[in-house]
Amino acid sequence: MIELGGLRAIATGDAAADLVAVVLHGRQMQASDLAPFAGALLAPGAASGASVTRGGAGYCVFPDAPLPAAPRGRTWWEVDSEARIRRLAAGPMELSAMDPGGRAEARAQLAGLLDALARPGRRIVLAGFSQGGMLAMDHVLHAPREARPAALALVSSTRIAIADWTPRATALAGLPVLVAHGTRDDELAFRAGELLRDFAIAGGARVTWLAFDGGHDLPMVVWRGLRRFVRELSG
Repeated sequence: MIELGGLRAIATGDAAADLVAVVLHGRQMQASDLAPFAGALLAPGAASGASVTRGGAGYCVFPDAPLPAAPRGRTWWEVDSEARIRRLAAGPMELSAMDPGGRAEARAQLAGLLDALARPGRRIVLAGFSQGGMLAMDHVLHAPREARPAALALVSSTRIAIADWTPRATALAGLPVLVAHGTRDDELAFRAGELLRDFAIAGGARVTWLAFDGGHDLPMVVWRGLRRFVRELSG
């Protein structure tokens, strides 16, 4: 583990690389859940299981969210578990009206980590799963233009704080954005993914849409899609 901008993280690959993938986990997860898949993002021959460290193709950073979550893992902001259960009772969620407390604090901590990684000529791809995707988009919408990542990838995520997000959508203009969502997601509705995609398109982003046959997870088809997306930046 290393520390970047006050957040602990697992990092793998070439720390001097010009291409960096920062991957944010979801609620009740932790960095170690995703770090084993680093090779699926940046390494030559990654689809066959090669390690990212062999080719020095890039650097992967998997930060731990700052807050503990029950019953396991960590969270980027506190979640009212009882309210969440009530929402899920009505079916998969679309959370655009939700404005979680702690959003600004999580965004500031992520900005500190990204600042610690930044240097001239370095391209950072910011990716997030579920709650991590919400934070990743929130960061891009609030960040100064010069601090904007080179690309954004959002997996099984949704819009939040839509009243705040909508007037900021033009911050996405020209940004490569991957949006991936499972057609059988029983936590965040497939429609939530479609609306997130449409929001990015309306903001002027260069959107790649990946609908996959799956639930609220990160199957290999998503990791392969992420790898293609990242490799297009390095080509």
